[in-house]
Parts: sequence; structure tokens; C-alpha cells
Amino acid sequence: MEVSIEDINSSDVEVLHEWEMDEKLQVQTGVDVPRTYEQFLKAYEAYFNGEKPNLFMKAVVLDGRLIGKLELFRTPERDFIGMVIAEKRNCGVGTEALQLFLEEIHILFGMENVFAEVYKDNQGSLRFFEKNGFVPTGEVTEEWFRGKIRPLVTLKKELK
Repeated sequence: MEVSIEDINSSDVEVLHEWEMDEKLQVQTGVDVPRTYEQFLKAYEAYFNGEKPNLFMKAVVLDGRLIGKLELFRTPERDFIGMVIAEKRNCGVGTEALQLFLEEIHILFGMENVFAEVYKDNQGSLRFFEKNGFVPTGEVTEEWFRGKIRPLVTLKKELK
């Protein structure tokens, strides 16, 4: 199994949209109302055209096939990481992709730390980030998700 992270390109958009339409992934990632393909495509075209300078994304590729994505969203206060592994979970692929991504963003942007926000009820993702050196900050925010309050836990990782 060869894991790599590569630039996301327009040929990936259809698969990425299929993931957004997946009910299980919607709940895990907090997609309250999935976008239409046209809305989704427009958002990615804005990224490709450089209209989203605070966003940096990579595709997770396993043996030449797109299986996930990583993204970094930069704000003046904090840098947040997001991740979706749609296939081949619980076999080390996510950990390997995350390490590659953290190394790349550290080199590119020189940041000292990165944050992740994970829903408290998404125990698998919380365990994943903690296993990979992210530590809960103690901050919990509440978001509305499908008509209910859903706590969001903030985790932090120091980058060396």
C-alpha cells in the first residue's frame, strides 16, 4: 500500500461530491445540508482559481486511487485541519496521510501548531487525532446540527 498526498484537481470533484452526499460522512463531518453538484463545483472552482487563499487542500491517494482529502483552513488566530478518509479506514492510511500533510504544511507555512475540531459524538475521529498527538484544549463549542445542539471538541498539536 502506497499512500501519498497530491494536489486536488477538477477531476476529483465528482468523487468528493459523492462523499458529501454520503449520509454517514455527513454526520461525521458536520454536513448539515449537502450542496448540489453545481454548488459544490462552484466552491471548488473558486479554490482552483485562487479565490480562497486561506484554504489549502490535498487529496489522499492510495495505490493511485483517491480515498480521502485533507484541508487546512487558516485564520488570523488559528490554523485548523480537516480530514476525510472515505475508504480503507483503520489500517494506518489516515495516520500516514496526516503525517505527510503535517510535514508539508509545517514546511510551507512555518506554523508552530495546528488545531482540529471534532464532534464529541465522533469517538473514532477523536481517538484518531489523539493517537496522532492532538491534545484536547478543554474548549468545547456548541453547534446546531440537524435541529439539535452538537458539542464540538477542539484539539491542538504542536508541530516541530
